[in-house]
Amino acid sequence: PPPTTSTSTMFKAAVIALLATSASAFVTKTGPVARAPVARTASKGEVSMFDPRGELGVLRPVGFFDPLGLSKGIDEEKFNRWRTVEIKHGRVCMMAFLGFIWQQGVGHFPGYISHSPDLKFSDIPDGVAAIGAVPGVGWAQILWFCGLLELGMFSVKTQRAPGAFNFYRPGGPELGGYPGVTDENRAQKLTIELQNGRLA
Repeated sequence: PPPTTSTSTMFKAAVIALLATSASAFVTKTGPVARAPVARTASKGEVSMFDPRGELGVLRPVGFFDPLGLSKGIDEEKFNRWRTVEIKHGRVCMMAFLGFIWQQGVGHFPGYISHSPDLKFSDIPDGVAAIGAVPGVGWAQILWFCGLLELGMFSVKTQRAPGAFNFYRPGGPELGGYPGVTDENRAQKLTIELQNGRLA
């Protein structure tokens, strides 16, 4: 049976609320949560533990989100490793989202993805259905290329800070290689990247 007016209205309200919630990931007007005090020893005043609650990505109204307590007792080196992985995965997800939007709005690339058999890009379905449609050799090439990136220019050994790799420095070495990032807007820009990656 066709949905009633009440059901249709509730559905529209739910969609609007969901969109408004998602849009908050792109806005940092509320600013990051104030940095948490760092534990210090009473005698020498030296830092005794790294506190991830004061790092970028901790925003109101959620604050520091770690319901499983995985970051309890974590040191800075391990946190930077986790943050690097989060940034890289977020960037991959954002690219995948753009690829999905491209397929839906613009279409597929011209030509053939494989000549054995004769398989055009336009023959590959959108979404999850594409997994089984791409030939096995094609997936092998994709994984091989990703491996080269992981072991080469995007290796964690080539970065100066989480997400800042040595091969790409459009802002100069003093700005960490991020385009448009200055000392004044650094926290805001990097937080926006984290939030967009999480949303994607």
